[in-house]
Amino acid sequence: MKKSRVLAVAMAVLMMVTLLPSMVFATAAPSGNLDGKLKVKGTLAIGSTLSADYSKVKPEGITDDNVSFSWSLKDGDLLTEVGTDKTYKIDEKDLGLPIVLKITGKEETGVSGELTVTTQEVSETEEEAKALAEKKKEEAKAAGEDPDAEESEASESSENTPDTEAGTSEEPDSAQPEETIEPAEETESADVQENTDVQEPADTQEPAENSVIEVNGEQSGPQNADEADTSGDSQTETPDSADTAADASEKNEEPTYSASAYTEDGSGILDFGSVEEGYTEIPEAQMVTITNNGTGDLNFKEIAPENFMAADINDAPLKSGESVTVWVKPREGLKAGEYKDLITYHTEEGADVFFEADFTVKEPENKKAEDNENNEQTDPGETSDPATEKIYKLTADPTELPFDDLTAGYEKVETTSTVTIKNEGTEAVTLVQPESKFFDIAPVSEVESSGNIQLAQGGEQTFTVQPKLGLSAKDDPYVEELVFASDESTEASATVTASVMVKTETPKTVTATVKPEGPLKFGTLEQGYETAPDAQPVTVENTGTEAIRIQLSAPEDYEVGELSAEVLNPGDKAAIFTVQPKTGLQAGDHSDTISVTDQNTGNTLAEVRLEFTVSEPEPNPGLSVTDSLEFGTKEEGYKELPDAKTVTVTNTGNTKIVLKQPSSNAYTIGTLSATELEAGDNATFSVQPVSGLSQGEYLEDIVIANDANVEAYVNVHFSVTKKKTDNGKKANNLTGIKKPSDIKDLPNGTQKTQKALKLPGTVKITTTKGEQKASVKWDVKGSSYDPSSAERQIFNVKGTVILPEGVKNPNKISTVIAVSITVNGYQGTEAAASDNKITGIDSNGKYDTNTKITFTAAGAGMDNTNPRKGDTRYQPKSWKITETRTWDGEPYTATFRVSKPGKYTLKVTFGQQKYDGSSWKDTGTQSESTVTFTVSQAAVLTATPSPAVTQTNQKSAVQTGDSTPIMTFVIILIVAVVCIGGILVYRRKKK
Repeated sequence: MKKSRVLAVAMAVLMMVTLLPSMVFATAAPSGNLDGKLKVKGTLAIGSTLSADYSKVKPEGITDDNVSFSWSLKDGDLLTEVGTDKTYKIDEKDLGLPIVLKITGKEETGVSGELTVTTQEVSETEEEAKALAEKKKEEAKAAGEDPDAEESEASESSENTPDTEAGTSEEPDSAQPEETIEPAEETESADVQENTDVQEPADTQEPAENSVIEVNGEQSGPQNADEADTSGDSQTETPDSADTAADASEKNEEPTYSASAYTEDGSGILDFGSVEEGYTEIPEAQMVTITNNGTGDLNFKEIAPENFMAADINDAPLKSGESVTVWVKPREGLKAGEYKDLITYHTEEGADVFFEADFTVKEPENKKAEDNENNEQTDPGETSDPATEKIYKLTADPTELPFDDLTAGYEKVETTSTVTIKNEGTEAVTLVQPESKFFDIAPVSEVESSGNIQLAQGGEQTFTVQPKLGLSAKDDPYVEELVFASDESTEASATVTASVMVKTETPKTVTATVKPEGPLKFGTLEQGYETAPDAQPVTVENTGTEAIRIQLSAPEDYEVGELSAEVLNPGDKAAIFTVQPKTGLQAGDHSDTISVTDQNTGNTLAEVRLEFTVSEPEPNPGLSVTDSLEFGTKEEGYKELPDAKTVTVTNTGNTKIVLKQPSSNAYTIGTLSATELEAGDNATFSVQPVSGLSQGEYLEDIVIANDANVEAYVNVHFSVTKKKTDNGKKANNLTGIKKPSDIKDLPNGTQKTQKALKLPGTVKITTTKGEQKASVKWDVKGSSYDPSSAERQIFNVKGTVILPEGVKNPNKISTVIAVSITVNGYQGTEAAASDNKITGIDSNGKYDTNTKITFTAAGAGMDNTNPRKGDTRYQPKSWKITETRTWDGEPYTATFRVSKPGKYTLKVTFGQQKYDGSSWKDTGTQSESTVTFTVSQAAVLTATPSPAVTQTNQKSAVQTGDSTPIMTFVIILIVAVVCIGGILVYRRKKK
């Protein structure tokens, strides 16, 4: 072969390689609105992992990448979201609850809409899950339903219809057609044709009791057709298969046909009661409302039930969404018997609707009497002479002998029963003692003859009966009929039924439990607390088969009370002890554990977890200063100064304080020994009067300023008298002191200072020369006043009157005075119920069925972070729209969504609490706040198919779902084209 041909073949191969991406990877990505039937793969048992099954979901080719997931638990009317991953592992908390999976199309991938499936209840084991699935199938068959239509595939997969979220119903008025509220998703597939409930019109503005309420990602109320209340409607039949209906829904070409029937009482059954045969008055007709739930018109055929009369629906086709009311009543002349007929209306389209009609016709009373009379008549010629007839009859007393349960391996039987056989015939009989496989039988007295007993007319014989030794354990009891017969007649016998249960020997176990099972939570207190949290009780229960002797460990930070009982026999629950944190604990976590141990075995049977936290104290600065300093009296012109005195300042608070150097004009102040004081530290400085002071009283508070603004001062006094002169003037002697008025109604928390307590600096005195003012030195610190107390306080403050210069006290009148001061008690801050608020939701606001509403309850006084005894507040307790829900603690926030249009009221209940000095306590007073809002139906979004991409309108590359890089193949293609072109040019030139 020539080189040129070889090269041409190679280039052709390269071109084929470049075409592979378009041949292999050009698979169209799925797009459109979600439709069809969603399933759940996996076993509905604890520990199993569930995932979505898209085998019957349209558009085809849907994968996990095209949708988002929401896994929820359905508890009554609530949906609680538990996961958003593509798989969900079933937990123990899910036991007994159905699981709801909702997938939402990711619009960025071309997929929109939602599908929902609800599974059966979660079982503990796979076997139980499979058994439950079979049970539901049998129940569906027994109810005349197609079990495959509602199959939840408990062991392998679960499926359901698309969740309409508005699938709630109210019983329609039989006289008026109802307006159907269509759900927000497609529901035309065969899987949702069983939802025949007619929706209450949205303009009623009254929320239905089964409205869907979604709370914090949870929902309450029926989620789909299978879960909606169908007690008042009958099931419809449609010939279309699920796939056919799904195709029709997807293409929007074929209408759907379905109908439902509602009885007046909502039971789905017409009960006409009972009459006697031969009745002439027919029971009154009852009404049934039939509604067209499909999209196409229904043409009903004539109806002629065998035992009932019913109105035809053949005036005109029944339009989609319209209803018609028909009458039904029994026929005349029915024979005696019970009539339970299924009244079925057939349509030309194949959608049949049916309901049950019940009617009872009883036999006449005179006919029953005649029949009884005929049965009692006998032929007198066939009667026998009782005087010559022999009667053989045996009776037993008692006829049943139940024995106490025995345990396998028993060596003796404590209980022995007796039975008495009596001859009640006219002849003597030979009593045959029965033989038993499981019981020992013996006569009480020895009257046997060759193993048999002669029993005269009216005679009796007593036997003892006892279970035999060596019977093995089994699940059901040993039951045997003991037949006491006679040789004379087979009819003369007495039967006694004996029974005994032999149980498996229970293994010996030493176990116990404590209640409460969770940790004992004592909350949090601030360091320095004086009152410990309330003690909590713990109950120990012996759950084993042996007696236990309880021993408790002693945690360091807790007081453990004495046990009410040290020894517990099996099943006893009376061992109770209490636990309480100790006082004076430092800041930190004081969690601990109490071990409950059996002294007999040394085994730990249970543990009680304890939780208590002591928080760091709030900053509480405090200073104490040396009491007042008295420097005495000097005569004007004094040369010798009084001795200096030392003042001590101590930090009595719990935080660091920085002191500032004090100063004075009349006194010399020494330098502070320290300016920064940690808690408990102290500093000193000296004080001494200055020289050269003129006559006067030098009474002064020397203030020790600080960065914590704590009031600290020392009261000092120095008196300078006028130099003595003998001028022969009249003496100025003290004759009395006027006591200041009592001080009343000071506010609670008034500081403990002379100024704050409004104590006067001077008082009036009387002397032989008249009235004068004199200074008073008050002993405020020595009073009993406590500024931190919330109680009302009445106390005295003593003061010493300092006599002015020249005033003598030759009569030694007391210069000590006292003032009574009253400080009012703390009244508490009264929170007003009118200040309770609901935020996040507008009053008279308008929302639609797709809106998630989040609100917050703000109670009055809940922002009081430093409460005092007597303060009140309102704590949010619960909220309600259709059902009451409670809060355990902060945050007092909730999220919900209402899926049915109407006017709703959100009600929040607040409970009043009062602070007792250590904790908030409920007072029992409650207040309610409400917000009214309106929910309208959200717009229904219908997916519009995208036009097919052609060469004339294509503006972007086709989404293939393939991420293989194409550039490499493009380069190879270009190289191949260039090489082939070069070969052709070369060959032409060569020719």
